[in-house]
Amino acid sequence: MDEMVLLTQEWVNETYGNHPGYNTIDENGNTGWNTIHALTRALQIELGITNTADNFGAGTLARVRGITPISKNSNTNKNIVKIIQGALYCKGYGPGGVTGTYGSGTERAVTVLQRDMGEDNPSGSVDGKFFKALLSMDAYSLLYGGEESIRTVQQWMNKTYIHRKNFFYMPCDGLYSRNTQEALIY
Repeated sequence: MDEMVLLTQEWVNETYGNHPGYNTIDENGNTGWNTIHALTRALQIELGITNTADNFGAGTLARVRGITPISKNSNTNKNIVKIIQGALYCKGYGPGGVTGTYGSGTERAVTVLQRDMGEDNPSGSVDGKFFKALLSMDAYSLLYGGEESIRTVQQWMNKTYIHRKNFFYMPCDGLYSRNTQEALIY
């Protein structure tokens, strides 16, 4: 049980629980698909998407691109920043609270995650592809059973191909998975 994940779950339920496009989740402090789906729906609500869904699809990505990059200088909606901060906690990166302010703690957490994704010169700001990766269960640190050599290749592919239109961040967990195979074919 993670106290900051629990805080995120409580906040998202309290903020969006009465919205027809939101499904209330258990408040147990455990990261999982239910929490990620709740944060995805919360983002869609903030973006004005009326037909919300659990997935971060093309429509969500298009709307997010309209408000990015999100950084210390972007004056972004506080609830969207809280969604970013809560998702960072779900991934194991501490932004310094779920405050709604994109400060140095959030920038630092985003920078560390970007580096774990393979970026050589992380910006510390959130763009559409990063937001999509953030609202997933993909891991960007070496997992049990993973191999550092595979993780290095995963990071290299992210760094090399992320600027292509249809390439999205792949996990960097050191596990040779379907995502890794698809990226190699790409």
